[in-house]
Amino acid sequence: QGHSASPQAQHHLEGAMASPVHGRMSSACFAVIVLVEGLTKGMAMVNCGGHYETDCSACPAGHGPAWCNGDCAWLETGVAGAHCVVSTPGVGLQANDRTQNNYNYSVAFIVSGVIMLVYACCYNQKVIKGDPELPKVNSIMSAPRKGLFDCFWHPPTCMQVTFCMPVVAAKNYYATDVCPFWPGCILTYCGVYSPFFCLTAVVRAIMTGLVQDALGVRTSFWYNLLLSCFCFPCDVGRESLEIDGELA
Repeated sequence: QGHSASPQAQHHLEGAMASPVHGRMSSACFAVIVLVEGLTKGMAMVNCGGHYETDCSACPAGHGPAWCNGDCAWLETGVAGAHCVVSTPGVGLQANDRTQNNYNYSVAFIVSGVIMLVYACCYNQKVIKGDPELPKVNSIMSAPRKGLFDCFWHPPTCMQVTFCMPVVAAKNYYATDVCPFWPGCILTYCGVYSPFFCLTAVVRAIMTGLVQDALGVRTSFWYNLLLSCFCFPCDVGRESLEIDGELA
């Protein structure tokens, strides 16, 4: 299988064709260049991006990550230093992307947490401990059941569960004596916006069962778990509407 000549070799060939005196010698040199390039590429195992080497570890040649491309990727391991390795999913530049994504997530988690904390403080003062203080639900009969998507027809509740769901969930827990306001708010925020959402869904299924018990409604754990996994905000909004109906 043949190899195409490099631009330098092609330029040399053009010079040979333009110079009859050195035509034969130049043609021979061109053939040697093509042969050497072909042998070099045939022996190489990996493409470093701009050149070929027998393996990725030889690609940088002292030039660092700039010479580690193509079939290879620059892997920074921290303790063991950095190496040029064969590019596979999850290493090299993808590892750098993962580090950047973790940083972006951490910043977003902290910033949104601060905003949520400010709103939670205001909500706690105005609603939970306001004048009058938010009463507790004490239902001995089944409350009128709201639909899962009824919050869409109540804009204030819909906006609250969209942007401040942990605060609304904490209010529901507080009003039904399931959990104090602040632990419920912090637990919901840290669980929903963290990688441990699966565990949070289980905890939520248990707690919403207790909320429904306080409202006089019997539900299944598995049904609550399903809603916690796929309809968390809507379920919190429905609970809030049912509790508001009890307290009205």
